[in-house]
Amino acid sequence: MVKKIVWSPLAIATYDSTIEYILHKFGETAVTKMVSAVDERIQLICTRPRMFRSSSKRKNTYITAINRKLSLVYRYQPTKKQLELIVFWGMQDPKRKPG
Repeated sequence: MVKKIVWSPLAIATYDSTIEYILHKFGETAVTKMVSAVDERIQLICTRPRMFRSSSKRKNTYITAINRKLSLVYRYQPTKKQLELIVFWGMQDPKRKPG
């Protein structure tokens, strides 16, 4: 069980840019759905942090899909019971895929 959630500066920046992109392209309703989906996924991760696909490159790092076009990369630190959100990925350059 996760006791603390930490947002990296990159996670904040990519989350904000994703919201801006969705707002500009699809409107407020789509942003509301995306924010709700992110909140639900983070709550699920907090209860079962090792549930999703682990990264082949980094220890204790996992990747989960928020929807078809957006993924979240996060790190779980079991000794601290801490979840670090690393980056939201989806609308960026596909050649620079994380994990």
